[in-house]
Amino acid sequence: MLVSSILVIFLLNFVQCKKLLLTGDVLTSLNVQLQELMHLQKLATWDYETNLTDFNLAKKLEMDVNLASFQKQASYNLSKYKWKSERDGVLQRERLFYLRLEEEILPPKKYKRLKEIMSKMIHIYSTAKICDYSYPTKCDLALLPEDELRYTWIERRKAVGPKVRDLFQEYVQLVNEAAQKNGYDDASEYYLREHTDPDIKKKLKHYNRRLRSLYEQLHAYVRFKLRKKYGNSTSEIGSIPAHLLGDLTAQKWSGIAQVTLPYPEPYENFDNLKQQNYTVTDIARLAEDFYKSLNLSKMPNSFWRKSVFQKLTDTNMTCNPSAWDFYDGQNFRLKTCLKTDREGYETLHHWMGHIQYFLQYQGLDIKLRNAATDALFDSVGGAFSLAAFSLKHLKRVGLYRGEISTKADINNLYTLAMSKIVSVPATYAILKWKDKILSGEVKSEDYNSEWWKLVLKYQGVQPPVPRFEDDFDPGNIFEIISGESIWKKFTSLILQFQIFRQLCETDREFQIFDKASQLHTCDIYQSVKAGAALRTMMAYGKKKPWGYVMKHFLSYGRLFDELNPVPMLEYFQPLYEWLEKENQKNGVFVGWIL
Repeated sequence: MLVSSILVIFLLNFVQCKKLLLTGDVLTSLNVQLQELMHLQKLATWDYETNLTDFNLAKKLEMDVNLASFQKQASYNLSKYKWKSERDGVLQRERLFYLRLEEEILPPKKYKRLKEIMSKMIHIYSTAKICDYSYPTKCDLALLPEDELRYTWIERRKAVGPKVRDLFQEYVQLVNEAAQKNGYDDASEYYLREHTDPDIKKKLKHYNRRLRSLYEQLHAYVRFKLRKKYGNSTSEIGSIPAHLLGDLTAQKWSGIAQVTLPYPEPYENFDNLKQQNYTVTDIARLAEDFYKSLNLSKMPNSFWRKSVFQKLTDTNMTCNPSAWDFYDGQNFRLKTCLKTDREGYETLHHWMGHIQYFLQYQGLDIKLRNAATDALFDSVGGAFSLAAFSLKHLKRVGLYRGEISTKADINNLYTLAMSKIVSVPATYAILKWKDKILSGEVKSEDYNSEWWKLVLKYQGVQPPVPRFEDDFDPGNIFEIISGESIWKKFTSLILQFQIFRQLCETDREFQIFDKASQLHTCDIYQSVKAGAALRTMMAYGKKKPWGYVMKHFLSYGRLFDELNPVPMLEYFQPLYEWLEKENQKNGVFVGWIL
């Protein structure tokens, strides 16, 4: 009833505004109504993702369709009259966002079906269970840690891939139809719409190649260590079996960082958090303290009362971390399933950065309340997670108690590389695969074979057992089945280091022309200057194109007119030099034979 009233009010307002030839007033009216609809849709989505029931899904789909109908009607009506504020760039930009439709351009039934497909794939992914290797009748396990690893890897894929394959095929058809209705050849082109550079695909390929040397050294070292542990299960010169890498998707290798450390002695004490009876909420307070030290905003009361930090025990829920703005100016939450460990520490520092972004642009109109590009959310969060892992800061919060030494530095960089560096070729492989699928270059009968060709080529990783088309292994990658932008993720992996370096330069914790200055040692805790620079950037919201925003934030000239992998390479340079020497000392083959 409320939604119908909003649609009627909009139509009446439109007629009145057309007669009066108003300029910004029509947008003001639209914004009020859109904000209410977005608030209701977000509430319904939260209810579903924290309690995966058919009832909650039906309510979510209803709100998805209502919101899409409003946006479609608004776009149509605004296109019918002449705009009178050509000189107001912000209003023009806001109007453009109303005119520009995404998947809601589809007919209502198809749009609802698209949302239903995506929800079903995420439901299958989030509720997948596997049976215990030692106790096959015990089938209520989530994901566990050379026979048991292989078993777990295979069983997880049985529980997801074949079940989402047909759904994904239908998803591809619908997103391509939406892209074509929006004037693009296919969805692979549509997802690049924020990148004005016509050579962006070539440049991302170049960025991946620039980082490959560091990745190959890391890959060679890890393969050498795994051969020591598992013997001939891993080749001396070939790819690494995916089930040995500590993560069921091999997107990150953090799960084996501690057992492959360059220097085995402990350099951090995340176990100490448990000994001190820290809870996940306590770690969130540590993260909040970090942001407050930069004179950024404290978390609102709703954050502490309504966020979900740990897996709910009485319901099925989605566990992939996410930050939520409920579009009422006061309700902001995180949803994730964390433990009191290193990953929990990193996740909370990262995703609280998204909440900071929400808070800084709250004064803008609803269509401008977003990052200049989606990649900036993850880039800002990533920059803060880098800052939170400097040894200087870890020592400050009691998570490192030794001397800050070269060995400790290498261990710390290595552990971060097992997440940050490993993610680069992994994300690029996803990007290439999805691009080929959406463009029609690869047909559905070759989905899985093409997947493993790209994973082998870019990651040097292979399946532990033969794979077939019905297995649909890409269905185990959340970004693929959730429809997230892979371009956004790849961009943010590089951009976060650019942002981090700028914050460090602002605080004079790093000086680009000082050879003694090392980026990975930078600690921006209590840097009000760095916080002010970041607050200004986030407060732009979507008022300006992302190129404009970044040029004003990344103030040192030509290096930052575009993405640049140099800061990432600078950050990990000590690790690269160590890996190169270590691999030479051990006579390790670098690279992999295809």
